[in-house]
Amino acid sequence: MEYVRSINFFPSIANYFKSFFEAKEHLETSKQSSFCLRHRTYADKASANSSFKCPYSLIEDSIKIKDGIISGYIINSENNLEFIFELYILEIGAVRIRINEKNPLKPRYDKVKDWVLVQDPLTTLKYNLIPSKPGITAFSFGEENNKTISIYNSPFQVEILVNDIPTIILNDRCLLNFEHLREEEQNIESLIPTNQCNGENSIHKVETFGNNLNTKSNGKFQSKDIKNHSKSQHRIRFSKGPGSIGLDISFPGFNHVYGIPEHTSPLSLKETRGGIDAYSDPYRMYNLDVFRYEIDCPKAIYGSIPFMMAHRKGASAAILWLNASETYIDITKSKENEHNLSGKFIHSTNTHWFSESGIIDVFTFLGNTSSEIFRQYGLLTGFTALPQYFAIGYHQCRYSYLSQKDVAKVDEGFDEHDIPYDVLWLDIDHTDGKKYFTWNTYNFPDPEKMQKDLMAKGRKMVAIIDPHIKRDKNYYIYKEANDLDLFVKDSHGSSSWVDYTNPSAQE
Repeated sequence: MEYVRSINFFPSIANYFKSFFEAKEHLETSKQSSFCLRHRTYADKASANSSFKCPYSLIEDSIKIKDGIISGYIINSENNLEFIFELYILEIGAVRIRINEKNPLKPRYDKVKDWVLVQDPLTTLKYNLIPSKPGITAFSFGEENNKTISIYNSPFQVEILVNDIPTIILNDRCLLNFEHLREEEQNIESLIPTNQCNGENSIHKVETFGNNLNTKSNGKFQSKDIKNHSKSQHRIRFSKGPGSIGLDISFPGFNHVYGIPEHTSPLSLKETRGGIDAYSDPYRMYNLDVFRYEIDCPKAIYGSIPFMMAHRKGASAAILWLNASETYIDITKSKENEHNLSGKFIHSTNTHWFSESGIIDVFTFLGNTSSEIFRQYGLLTGFTALPQYFAIGYHQCRYSYLSQKDVAKVDEGFDEHDIPYDVLWLDIDHTDGKKYFTWNTYNFPDPEKMQKDLMAKGRKMVAIIDPHIKRDKNYYIYKEANDLDLFVKDSHGSSSWVDYTNPSAQE
């Protein structure tokens, strides 16, 4: 018997590793996107060249100050394109910075705020203009008037200080890079990186859309492939050129940053471009249903919340990168001598954020404690609702319970071993052919009795419902949504996805 078991064991292990490495290869290929390559290349260029000059500057005579809003125009000296700059000093104690194209070929996506924010945050009139040197606009604000914002014209930079100590700096390393929308004939030039990422910490591949965009082995684009790509079924992706955005955000004096869930990395986020035990790739923000995900890596998994907090004794700072498109974050750390008799070093964390589309919309939060940060964040995005009492207990869930008998056996097992639990979950196998809101009546002949049996013991049941709808013209959910034109247009695989940005779908 043991011999038979060992024979059956090895095919199972082989299948496990086969599926694991297939999933791993898929993730590695999908995450090495062209816009990520371009922004990392731009960062390499800026850091490697001591004579690099940031092309973005704030036009001095465009600056306006009114009702807690500082606005003006930023110009890119390389192409003379202008961008709208807005800085809001908010009542909750946070600061908001927005950058968008002044005259885009079409409106860039700017609806994230409508989905994420509880309401449009109010600005405060409790601030004071500080006399400053030419080329600098500075304000003090806060309940104790101990916070300062310094806006530098050239190169453009925003520095936020607490008690005259720099706490958050935007564009500290001059990595602001805003790809403007352009006509189709300009796409080829804009898609070819200025140079290639070199070294083991760089990305060499590029993302492919459809089957028409390829790369050479050295990572360079072939212009003929881009031309072919522009005529492909995915033409809409590049019809106005690439439109990614990037900005570096530094936390001087902070050695640790936390957040940007969901990843399997340690609580204190690791570096991604060199350093002790560093990752070789940036953190990816992109919601994925990843089966057998890897531990201790920056790859994307189930959720993505672009919130990052820095903390040290007596001070906390955080940012919210308000962008819903695919986003990557590089993290590096540095230390500089404090130039005092103690010889101590100031540890700092530098981050580089880049997203595939949208605009730059960043909230910065300042506080003495992390609790102050979370309060500001909650006032902005809403506080966590108080859960139902049963929901805070232990939930038993795995993929997958295949039948009503299976459920009863698992439930009895908990009783037999005197293990308390409050909720049992059913995965997709409870449905009729993976169609949600249905039951597999063969394997689950009496779902009502099954639930009542659990309820008699004070337990609950949750039946999983994912947002993808199986494409089946005889499936009433699919048919109704399809007839009402409620699905996302660019769907792949055997499912369609409801477009919840459509007001009709919300109803």
